[in-house]
Amino acid sequence: MTEKQLKSKNPWKEVADMYNPNKDNCLYGEDNNYVCSCDKDAIKKYNEKAQGTKDEIITRIPAEPWWGNPFEARLIILSLNPGYVPKVNETLAKLMQTNINIRKKVIEFKKKTLLFETHSFFPEKEDDKNDNYPITCREAVCLLEDQYWENKLKQLKDDVKQKNQFIEDTEFFKQIAMVEYHGYSSQKANRTFPLRGAFLESQRFIKDMLWYIAENKKEDVRFLIMRSEDKWQNLLSKKDFFDKYESLIIRKKKSSMISQYITPPNFEDGKYEDLVDFLSKQK
Repeated sequence: MTEKQLKSKNPWKEVADMYNPNKDNCLYGEDNNYVCSCDKDAIKKYNEKAQGTKDEIITRIPAEPWWGNPFEARLIILSLNPGYVPKVNETLAKLMQTNINIRKKVIEFKKKTLLFETHSFFPEKEDDKNDNYPITCREAVCLLEDQYWENKLKQLKDDVKQKNQFIEDTEFFKQIAMVEYHGYSSQKANRTFPLRGAFLESQRFIKDMLWYIAENKKEDVRFLIMRSEDKWQNLLSKKDFFDKYESLIIRKKKSSMISQYITPPNFEDGKYEDLVDFLSKQK
């Protein structure tokens, strides 16, 4: 299968079509249902039991199965699922979407991300051409994720830039992508998929995508497991993917698997330094 053929199977294209910048509640709306059609039945069954708990899947905000462009990144972070913080993803989102310009910039960036049309983890300068906006697209996007990944990546970015002074922030973030085990938000993830032994169809696409990247990029990509290694092993098939691509996989210390800070204390001796060295050597 070619990259083009794989992208044509992207189930998130239809969700991207739902991201309407002219809709004044596109960042948060009670009537929003940002779900792949192939996942709807499974999400409905899941929420029948999880509704009202912190494990409930929230479909009122944009889904985020990945950040950045996994097909172009050199470091792909494997996480669990997007978080949901009411004061940020609801209250702040409601406020932010009252500004037409910011709302359009943010939802268009999220749409481009789902379609693999972005080239960086965060919005780039071209996404912020108009200086008259109260905040930039990047600032808005970071605020809506509670500055989570901005904080988690800060030391790695600083250390890579120190190792190679020719790498600027823009170049660093072009090397980074993050892929979720599943792309739907919740406050907690004590319960997750597979549901009754079946993965979401969108998770199967994630599996195919990561296999394709590993097979075709080989020594030019690394997979950093930040959370739920057992779940990733189950989805990707431990016997095959984890054995075949062991040299491409970076693990954290078992004692730090909850933390997603990419900092030296969270890694075995030398592993963090190897990662910094890898990212500092641009293609």
